[in-house]
Amino acid sequence: MATLPQAALESASNGGRCDGGDKARALVVPYPAQGHMLPLLDLAALLAARGLEVVVAVTPGNAPLLAPLVEAWPAVGTVALPFPSTPLLPSGCGENTKDLPGHLFRPFMASLAALSAPLLEWCKAQSRRRRVTAVVSDFFTGWTRPLAAELGVPHVTFSPSCTLHLAMSHSLWRHMPRRRRADDADETATFPEIPGSPSLPWRRLSWLYRQHVAGDEVSEAIRQFFLWNLDSACFVVNSFAALEAAYVERPLPDLMAKRVFAVGPLSDAVGPCGDRGGKPAVPPANVAAWLDAFDDGSVVYVSFGTQHALSPAQAACVADALARSSAAFVWAVRSGTAVPEGFEAATASRGAVIRGWAPQVEILRHRAVGWFLTHCGWNSVLEAAAAGVAMLTWPMGADQFTDAWLLAEAGVAVPVAEGADTVPDAGRMASAIASAIGKEGSAVRERAMEPGRKAAAAVAEGGSSHRNLDELVRMLATAA
Repeated sequence: MATLPQAALESASNGGRCDGGDKARALVVPYPAQGHMLPLLDLAALLAARGLEVVVAVTPGNAPLLAPLVEAWPAVGTVALPFPSTPLLPSGCGENTKDLPGHLFRPFMASLAALSAPLLEWCKAQSRRRRVTAVVSDFFTGWTRPLAAELGVPHVTFSPSCTLHLAMSHSLWRHMPRRRRADDADETATFPEIPGSPSLPWRRLSWLYRQHVAGDEVSEAIRQFFLWNLDSACFVVNSFAALEAAYVERPLPDLMAKRVFAVGPLSDAVGPCGDRGGKPAVPPANVAAWLDAFDDGSVVYVSFGTQHALSPAQAACVADALARSSAAFVWAVRSGTAVPEGFEAATASRGAVIRGWAPQVEILRHRAVGWFLTHCGWNSVLEAAAAGVAMLTWPMGADQFTDAWLLAEAGVAVPVAEGADTVPDAGRMASAIASAIGKEGSAVRERAMEPGRKAAAAVAEGGSSHRNLDELVRMLATAA
């Protein structure tokens, strides 16, 4: 993990000291999915930079993801808890969602609550000078709220998603709306207590909520996690005020009018790190050298995140579209996605395929990259927005439909497809890509540069996210 900016270090000046001279000690509990862990570990680094002691709770299979954080901040502690054995999961299924088939995501989420008892035991075993004084946890680990109450310390819920999705999700679990016709996926759900009263068709709502079955053990556990979140002292989101002003500048009833600290983009606040999330399959310098040969804004970066493997038909569509578009591209391909045979050889002069973890932040920040064909995962959206890169959107699930809606409202994206099972028309996708890198896409590209400037201002000293982070640290220190 990269060294933090000097301004961040200077702002720490005793920020984490308790009145008695002891440091506040935050227990950080991530949810073991790449898109959730990375921003929360970024936040942990920033808390450590501002003088808080930080200890991160993980299972052994996720411990390697902490290596960049611990290397940069040797004082950051870890507590490794054995992965729980539960009848909800098959033995040896994996400890991170990237290793799981989709049908196990919900029981996996519910099963992690079994970590509460050993984690509480560990907390109570700490000496007074080493005691936990606050709990900061992912919004999928709401079971940590009763743990914090047992310890008598504040609980902070962290959202790796945008504030709008955070509010919508908790609205659903609070009010439990139901469709009038169970087979109507286009029936609209409205959120009247959120500014602008946004509405979404049922098929775009949180998949966790749509799969809820009353009385089912897993379903009821997940609902309880979200309800526990609402008892938190506050919420912290990986976003910035200029991107979501309507949702962070006033109390939201669906979040029980609790304070929302927008402290992102966290990847920008921490600084570049080639090993963030794992060792890249290709060194960032090699990718940069390849990109150097192309004109500004002429390259399309393609990635659909770590969770969704494209079907053979979807991968063939993307390959065909890239081939037909004549655009230069970098395609980051996750395990399980099969690139059609012969595609790489046919496009070698203008295309690069990266299999495995790609140095995404560095790629997006290269001057040659002007567009991002993305699934609209919030980390990817923020990284592109911070880099001033326009987006071609293909939301597939989770919070991605909300993210795509925000991008469309901001005028910095062009939709090309929708849905995890959709196989788009390759010709239409090729036309969208060709238009994007041509003159037709210039207006969107110009608009996309503005969020980049605002993101940089937000995390700079005196910016909105920088101030919010300082205030959060003061709150945690005072509570200790």
